[in-house]
Amino acid sequence: MKFSFPVTCACGETFLVHVAGTQFPKGAQCPICDTAIWLVEPLGNVVGMAILGRAATEMKNGDWTLAIVLAAMAVECELVYRFMKWNRIDLMLVRDPTDADDEEWEKQWRDDVRTIAARFDKVSGLLTGQPFDSFLSQNSELLKNMYLRYPASKSAASLKDFFVKEFFYKRNRIVHFGTIDFQQPDAEMCFTLGSTLWQILAAMDAHRRRALEAKHSIQTQGPA
Repeated sequence: MKFSFPVTCACGETFLVHVAGTQFPKGAQCPICDTAIWLVEPLGNVVGMAILGRAATEMKNGDWTLAIVLAAMAVECELVYRFMKWNRIDLMLVRDPTDADDEEWEKQWRDDVRTIAARFDKVSGLLTGQPFDSFLSQNSELLKNMYLRYPASKSAASLKDFFVKEFFYKRNRIVHFGTIDFQQPDAEMCFTLGSTLWQILAAMDAHRRRALEAKHSIQTQGPA
C-alpha cells in the first residue's frame, strides 16, 4: 500500500514523504532549503496511520467516496489496535501472551461487540473505565476543531451517536447499499470526524498509560 505523511523542516516548510508498504525511508530532503532530515519510523498503529494518510490523499485527489471508506477503516483499525494492545499489556503483568490469547481477543471483538457504538464503549471502558460519552464530557478540548467546523455537533445529546450517524452511517451506505455519489462536504466532514476520533483514542491511551504508571509508582515506593 502506498501512502504519504507530512514532514516539517526547520525552515518552516511542510512537505509530503511517500511510503510504499512497510519500508519507511531513512531520510528526506526539504524541497525549499535542501536540508537533509533524518526520519524515525512512528510508534503505534502504523497500518492505521497509513490508511488515514491514504484517506487524506484521496481527499486531495477528489475521490470523496473512497476517502470516507478509508477514514472509517482507519478508525476501526485504531479501535481494535488499542483493544488488543491493552489486553496484551494487562496479561503481560501475569504471563506472556500467546497466539491463543490473540485469537480469543479477536473472537471477543468479532462476536461480543459487533456494532461500532459498542466498540466505542468497549475501548473507552478498557482504557478509561468510563463509557465513551462520559470520557468526552470530561475532555471536551479534544472536540475543539470539530465544534468549530460543525457547530451542530455541540448540541448533540450523545457524541457517540453523532459520530455513528454522521460518519459511519455514510460508510455503511457505501459498502452496504452501493451509494457512491458522496460529495466534497460529506468527505470533509467524515475526514474531520475520523481525525477527531483518532485524537480521542490517543487521549484514552494516554489516560490508561498514566494510570498504569501511577499504579506502578505506588507499588514500587517503599514504606514512608
